[in-house]
Amino acid sequence: MLSIKFITTSILLLLLAITVTNGSKKRSVVSGCTLTPEIEEGPYYYNGSLVRQNITESLNGIPFTLTLNVIDTNNCSAIVNAAVDIWHCNTVGVYSHFETSTLSTTTYLRGIKLTDTNGQAKFITIYPGYYGGRSTHIHVKVRFGGTETSSGSIYYWGGHTSHTGQIFFNDSITTLVQNTAYYSSNTASRTLNSVDRVYTQQDGVDSLVTLAYVDQTKGVSGGLTGTITLKVDSTVGISSSSTSQTSTTTKASTSSTAQQQHGQQNQHGQQSQPGQRG
Repeated sequence: MLSIKFITTSILLLLLAITVTNGSKKRSVVSGCTLTPEIEEGPYYYNGSLVRQNITESLNGIPFTLTLNVIDTNNCSAIVNAAVDIWHCNTVGVYSHFETSTLSTTTYLRGIKLTDTNGQAKFITIYPGYYGGRSTHIHVKVRFGGTETSSGSIYYWGGHTSHTGQIFFNDSITTLVQNTAYYSSNTASRTLNSVDRVYTQQDGVDSLVTLAYVDQTKGVSGGLTGTITLKVDSTVGISSSSTSQTSTTTKASTSSTAQQQHGQQNQHGQQSQPGQRG
C-alpha cells in the first residue's frame, strides 16, 4: 500500500508541470510560475534609457519607490542581471522625449536597473500622473542578453525582450494622490481601471502593484512604496533591435496628433499627451 501511494504521489507531481505556448515556441512551466500577461508597449517607448536607480531628475511629485521581483517561469527562481526597463508620465501626463512633435533629449522618469542576487530591481521615482483615456500606469520591459556601455553615463543596449507590460495602481490611492498640490493642476478627465481599455482587455488585474505608505501617519504625502512580481521566460523574446531608437520617429508623429487633442501644460510648459493610447 505504501509503495502504491508513493507511485501515485510521484505521478501527481509530474502532472504539476504544464505546457505554455508563446508563438511557435513551447516550454515547460512549473505550476505556480505561470507567465505574467503581456500588455501593449504603447507609443512612448524610447530605447535609450540610462541604467540608474533614481529616475526623477528632480521632478516634483509624491515620492514612490518601486521594487520589481523577476522570476523565471522555467524553474520558479529569481533571475539575476535581468534588465528591467520602466517609463511613465509625470504628474500631468507628459512623457519625456515626446513632449512635442519634435523629439527631445529629455530622459526624466525613464530608466533601466539590473536585478540583484535576489532578482530585484528597485527604482526611485514619483507616483505617476495620468492622461485622458488611460488609468494611472507604468510601462515595463524585461530584457536579457544585452550589454552595458558607458560614455559618461551607463546605457543598456541589445539583447532580447522577454516581457512587455504595464503596471497598474489602486484607484482609491490614486484619488488621494491626485488631490495633492503636485497633481491637482491636471485637468484631463480621469479614467479608472474599470473602464480603461488596456486594463480591462489585457488582464490588467494581474499587474496591480501592491502599495504601502512610507509613513502611515503622513499618508500619501509621506511617500509610497510599491512591489510587484514579474514572471517571465528569459530564454525567449523579441530582439531589442526591433524596438530601437529609429522607431521613435513614427511615435513622435502619433504623439503630436495626440497633443493637438489635449493642450494641457506641464511644469516645463510642455503639452501633455491625451488619448486612447500608451
